[in-house]
Amino acid sequence: MKRFTFFLAYFLTPVVPAFLYLRNAAGSGAYPASVALGVAAFILVCDQFILASRPAFAVSALGLKGLLAFHGTMPFAILALAGAHKLLKGAAGYSGETTQALFGAVAWWVFAVAAAFALVMLATTKPPLAEPLKRLRTWISGTFKIDYKTSRIAHNVTVLGALSIAVHALLASSSALAANPIGAVYLAAWLAISLGLYAAYRVRGRKAGGGTSA
Repeated sequence: MKRFTFFLAYFLTPVVPAFLYLRNAAGSGAYPASVALGVAAFILVCDQFILASRPAFAVSALGLKGLLAFHGTMPFAILALAGAHKLLKGAAGYSGETTQALFGAVAWWVFAVAAAFALVMLATTKPPLAEPLKRLRTWISGTFKIDYKTSRIAHNVTVLGALSIAVHALLASSSALAANPIGAVYLAAWLAISLGLYAAYRVRGRKAGGGTSA
């Protein structure tokens, strides 16, 4: 697969589910925009687990180092999408204190902490970040006795974040089975496939060392 084709396919993955949800998003302005951003963030979170499973087509398109770099960069874009989703939903008059909103907030913080932790402990960075991050990594490793292997295992907390965001998405009124059964099933199926691919990758073992994985 060529690099351009990979990126085109990757960034188009949220289009179909976003369309399924926007069909039922009444009105215009902040709320439909929040729905589209929320669905995009959910799908791209799932895509992180697909990338982490190192599929052959992605490695072929980007190379292993390129794939790992892309996988390490996307969480920050996803967090921005999710943050904009929350702000727009609040602007549309929706409460941020419901159980559904709580699951979304938990997911956001899990991914934020995991992304920051991975950047410090797992990622290979270039100047000017390389040296300060190296010193910070050395301090954390010496102070808390956390090595690369422990960091990689701890990074799997993102699975809990994915499950939390799934609950958040499926509790949304736009996911009600009576109103949007295809959309809700689509999200659940995409999550199941992505986590299934990641679980299979972990079971068969990492064939190449280094880098981060979700």
